[in-house]
Amino acid sequence: MRPKLSLLLGSLLITSTNSATAATGCQKGERCTMVVYSEQSDTWQVINKARAERAFSPFSTYKIPNTLILLEQKKVNAESSYQVNTKQYPPEKWWPKTWLASDINLKDAFHYSALPLYQTWTNDLNKTNIQRHLDTFNYGNRDIAGPLDAFWLNSSLQISAFEQIDFLRRLDKKTLGLSEQTYQTFSSIFLKEHTDEYKLYAKTGTGPIAKKTYVGWYVGKIENKQGTHYFAFNMYAPTFREMVKQRVNKAHATLEKLNIL
Repeated sequence: MRPKLSLLLGSLLITSTNSATAATGCQKGERCTMVVYSEQSDTWQVINKARAERAFSPFSTYKIPNTLILLEQKKVNAESSYQVNTKQYPPEKWWPKTWLASDINLKDAFHYSALPLYQTWTNDLNKTNIQRHLDTFNYGNRDIAGPLDAFWLNSSLQISAFEQIDFLRRLDKKTLGLSEQTYQTFSSIFLKEHTDEYKLYAKTGTGPIAKKTYVGWYVGKIENKQGTHYFAFNMYAPTFREMVKQRVNKAHATLEKLNIL
């Protein structure tokens, strides 16, 4: 049964963490996981390995492969502005104001997780092309049997934290069968924060998987003096509001304890 859109927002080193900061990082035994792979040192750091191997709906982290496909198929571009088709997707009370702007660029649509825009764009693709790309990407279980505009929203498509990192590494190695222009354009879209110490590329994703159970993702990479570190974090929360309060802070606290941020 298709869920309501109002519910859709959106060798191993096993490590436990403790945090004295306001935000507490993911700890061993909690209902969360963090996986970090440091490319230059060829080192894995994993908190709660069994959960890291479990596949969940990607929710808005699917905007990473989806944006790549849309760019490659020339359905969107980074220079244009877009507006939600409110006839196709009537606004709902829970929509953030950013979704109703008249000039949303692709980078903002990506980071604000503008679901109705991405649904409209995805409807302009077809499942044959999407399947071909996801097979080449080897993205999660590659199952897009669900609705064309929602198969990544608690539906058929599933991916684990380990698989998220595997995909991100192949994206950086440019082995996804895409054009150089697509790789370059997406890199600028993916970039979330740039400081003197690091570059952070990240995407959130959240949605319900059961009654009073939301899964929240935070995946991406950090480039610093030690090299490139790929990360994939997920956790549970009872409500969307609680997830938004905790997700990024908890992930950042964990990355700090692992000496990545």
